[in-house]
Amino acid sequence: MTTSGKKIRIPQPVLQVSVDAALLPKSPVKPAGASAAPGSDGKARINIVAPIAPKAVALRQNLRQQSVKAAVARVDAAIEANTVSPTEAKALVLALAEKIVGPGAAAEKWYRSHHLAAFGGRTPAQMVRAGELPALVAHMKGDAAKPKG
Repeated sequence: MTTSGKKIRIPQPVLQVSVDAALLPKSPVKPAGASAAPGSDGKARINIVAPIAPKAVALRQNLRQQSVKAAVARVDAAIEANTVSPTEAKALVLALAEKIVGPGAAAEKWYRSHHLAAFGGRTPAQMVRAGELPALVAHMKGDAAKPKG
């Protein structure tokens, strides 16, 4: 019997059983889930973890997707209502910019110095300060959808 050494995830059913200590591997590393020392009766306690059913995996993935869609809908609603703070607006624009120009410093440089012809040569930073986030985000999402190259 071998163990993977992984931590037990909470949602998985666990059964703790006693087995003959002589059946456990003879290694200096203690198997995960086994008690520190076999009892006087030569028994050791082992955790048996049930695998996650494919239906449960699919359900979890579906719930995560629904959660992401709900979060995106909340952000879109806040943008449309113009209730996004300047700090959040900058973070949003930088996240979108990373999809267009690349991560980190490139996105920050683009945010501060790239002049957008569609908006009279203003930079994204100027547009965020002017409260024109909905138009900027719509423009950026259109640019992100275009194939690069």
